[in-house]
Parts: sequence; C-alpha cells; structure tokens
Amino acid sequence: MRNWSRLKQYADTHGVGYTMRRCAEKAGQVVLGTWDRQRRKEEPSGAELAAQRTDQPPAGLISVVIPVYNTREIFLRELMDSLQAQTYENWEAIFYDGGSDRAETVALLDRQAKEEPRFRVIHAGENLRIAGNTNAAIALARGEYIALCDHDDVLSPDALWRMAEAICRDHPDLLYSDEDMMTENGRRHMDPHRKPDFQPETLAADNYMSHLGVIRAELLREAGGLREGYDGSQDHELYLRLAQRTHRITHVPYILYTWRKVSTSLSRTHLDQCLWAGCRANMDLSPIPVTAVPVDRRIRLWYDFPRNIRTEAVIFCSEEEGCRAALEDLEAQAPWPNLTATLAVTDLEGLRETLNQAAAESTADYLLFLDAAGMVETRHFFRELLMYAQMDGVGGVTPVVVDRKNRITFGGWVKGRNDQAGLRNGAGGPRDRMNKVHNVDGVSPCCMMVRRDQFVPFGTRDPGKRYVYTPHAAFLCEDMAVIGMAPEA
Repeated sequence: MRNWSRLKQYADTHGVGYTMRRCAEKAGQVVLGTWDRQRRKEEPSGAELAAQRTDQPPAGLISVVIPVYNTREIFLRELMDSLQAQTYENWEAIFYDGGSDRAETVALLDRQAKEEPRFRVIHAGENLRIAGNTNAAIALARGEYIALCDHDDVLSPDALWRMAEAICRDHPDLLYSDEDMMTENGRRHMDPHRKPDFQPETLAADNYMSHLGVIRAELLREAGGLREGYDGSQDHELYLRLAQRTHRITHVPYILYTWRKVSTSLSRTHLDQCLWAGCRANMDLSPIPVTAVPVDRRIRLWYDFPRNIRTEAVIFCSEEEGCRAALEDLEAQAPWPNLTATLAVTDLEGLRETLNQAAAESTADYLLFLDAAGMVETRHFFRELLMYAQMDGVGGVTPVVVDRKNRITFGGWVKGRNDQAGLRNGAGGPRDRMNKVHNVDGVSPCCMMVRRDQFVPFGTRDPGKRYVYTPHAAFLCEDMAVIGMAPEA
C-alpha cells in the first residue's frame, strides 16, 4: 500500500507518461541488470587496479569515519571487505559504535579489529545519533583528510586511490565523487549519479554532492564537524557550511561509492523530516535572508531582495509592432514596479550587437532580455528571476522555456547533456533535475535576466560567471533559432 501511495504521488508530480518510463527504466535495472552491465564496462580492470597498487600517490593518511549502530552483519561485512580491497594502502577506518546491543554487530567489529590493524573500533556507552557518533570518530581520526562513510554502504576498490590522486594534483579542501545505488540485498546496482563540478545554487536546492565526501581534517574540525538538529540532512548542512569557508572543491568524476537502498533509511521513511532539515540549513546559513519550505518533495527557496530596484526589459523583434505587443503582454501577465523597456528592432544577424548596445546604454539595475515571439507564463516571473540574478557572480538566469504543448524547449546549456529537450514540463527528468533550481553552463537571450553590473556581452565569455536555471518561472517560446544562440559562444 505504501509503494502504491508513493507511485501515485510520483505520477501526480511528474505525469503518468514519465512515471511509466521511469518504472520501465527501474525494472530494467533491477530485473535485467541494465546498469550492472554498463557499470562493469566502466569499472577499472584487474590490470588497472594492480597498477594502482604499485603507484601510491603521496597523499598521506586518509581516515574513513563510520558511525555504527546495530548494523546488520552482512551490510557491515560488505563495507569492511570493500575497505580491505582498496588499492590505496595508507588509510584507517574508525568504526564508532554508538552502544549497539545487537550481538552480531559487536562480535563482527571486535573480530575484524583483531584481524585488520587499519580498523579502529570504539565502543561507546550510548548512541549519540549520526552527528554525534560521526563527530566522535572525527575527533579520533589521525589522517590529514577524512572520508565520511555510512555503515551499510560500500566503496569501489579504487575509491581512496582516486581521492588520493586528486589530493596530490589539486590540494583541495573538499572532494566528492559520483555514486550509484544498490538494492537492499546488494544484487543489483541502479541510478548512477554523474555529478557536475561544484555549483552553489544547485547545492542550496539539492544535496547533490553527498557521497563519497573527503574533507581536509583541519577544515572539518574548524567548522565544528556535523551539527545536531539536522537529522536526515546533516551532510547537506555540512557541505553548505564548508562551501562558505572554501572554494577549493574538487569533483572526482568516477562512481566510487554505492549507497544501499535500505527500506528503513530516514530518507525513505521520514522524507519530510529530511527536507525540513535541509530547509533549516539554508535559512540558517544563507548570506541572503531566505525562506525555505518543502514543496512537492523538494526544497523550495524564496530569497529576499530589494523591492525598489529598477529593471529594464530589452524586447527584441524584427518589427516594432511585435515588440510593443510583447511589452503589453509582459505588463499584463507579470506586472512589476519600476519597469522600463527598450524595444530593440533587429533581425537575427544583428541581434548580438543590438542587445549589447542596449545593455551598454542602460542605467537600470537589472536587465531582462526577451524575445517578442514568446510569452511570459507565470505571474511571479520577475520575483523568481530576480532572486538569483541579485547574487554576486551570476551572469544570467533563465526560466524554463516551453512550447505550446508544455514541452521543454530550453532550460539552459549543460556540457555533455541533452536530456531536457522534449521533456514534459514538470516531469523532472533524471534525478528530477528540471524541477529544481540548478546551475547551467549558459543561458539564451531568448529570455534571461542579469544584474547590469554582472552582464557579459553576448559573443564573449567570462569563466568566472555562473548561470542559473529556475523552473519556477516559465516562458513560452518556440523560436529555436534564437534559443540556440548561446550568449558566451
């Protein structure tokens, strides 16, 4: 009954068609092992693992901290086996047992501690919960870097070697890898999560970094480790806090960690609790005051921003009449105070030059570039774009651009990804990405907002700028020629 309720809730949010596609994909992974076969192709070969064992990066000791409480013997054994299979040899694993009363858990910990000198087992008298048990283990860690690991998950054999290699190359403060999941019995893998490099706006709305996380011990202790009161999102809160302290963050683009899909995990049994904890983390840590609440099983953020700002809409079209009609529609559909407009009459060939000139001559605080062939679809259009355009370093914000059948035609450029075109708006796509605010590699003049002092002229590129996609503002436009003109191309 619970599974049916979850399926119905998913279908209500994402649509029946997309839900059926996802069910078929999941069935293929669980029953037919479609991801297992692909995974085996990507795994390092025996020869590669042997080469890693003979080529040890001089990264020093890595401490793997593992909070334990009444872990099932088979889960704990699989984790221990994955640690002992590591090709990087300079590691220690600290198992901090928070007062387990399951005999098999205690017996396995004690037996393995005698057989593997790199296993350090601490039996505490009480369960300090995830944050407390992890912090106690962190206090005992001797490594320069500390890896966070759950008690029922597993590492790939090259996990610590890949991290050590990145440590020697980049000297980062924080590293994270790609990951996937496995069924509770460990027989099938599923849902590979190939992550982007560090993205601040993505991290605020979604803890995409998660596992495997490796942190410089000095920074982790200075930050105070995990904080109590964020159960279910304690690692999200930690990453948000660390990202405010350092920009030396490295993404290691290999699937090095497998998260076990346990039916009793907090994220499955008490998702709302986890989401509320993530919301509180954002409200506690954001440099811009923000209100955050769970909406449709996601973190929804509303940032404060000045209400007296001046915004100029640069509306472009090949005919002035079309520009004027678009302005009237904008004022009717999304009224906004202190709004002025420039009607940029130009053809596609002269578009970049015309838009750049309009931006250079503007005295407004913010610029909204708008294709007159499109139409604003959401009443709070300005608010949703301004919330992110106000942030330092943001070179442009795009809404979701849809066609008349409410299919996504554009949601920002992302290198190496083309899984959004044709997707029904609201379906979400992989990891529900298109229903969450996230960073992209570029936006389009078809519809974008930017703070004027952050504007990068079309046809040029500033690698220091970030771009943001928000699904909470929508723009109807089917003119793919304009959508296809990348501002930084």
